[in-house]
Amino acid sequence: MSETPSAYTTNERMAAAKKAFDDKVITQEEYDQLRNEIVKGEFGPKSFDIGEFQDLLGRLEGSKMRQQRQKSVEGRRDIMSQGLASMMSNF
Repeated sequence: MSETPSAYTTNERMAAAKKAFDDKVITQEEYDQLRNEIVKGEFGPKSFDIGEFQDLLGRLEGSKMRQQRQKSVEGRRDIMSQGLASMMSNF
């Protein structure tokens, strides 16, 4: 099974941190902190892009406006057809 590039990088970083700890280059506390940072970087929340959010929000608002416009058009058609049916029943 092949690993994704980000998972491979994460595994390499974890191995390097473990080697540094084993070689007594870093302390246990530094090793634990480094491991936590690596895991958070891989599996933690990603950064929030306000531009992408605003784009999605704009598209949603546009969709809602189109839906409302279509509902209004269909409502007018229903009213007109009911009126026409009422007039025809009078003849």
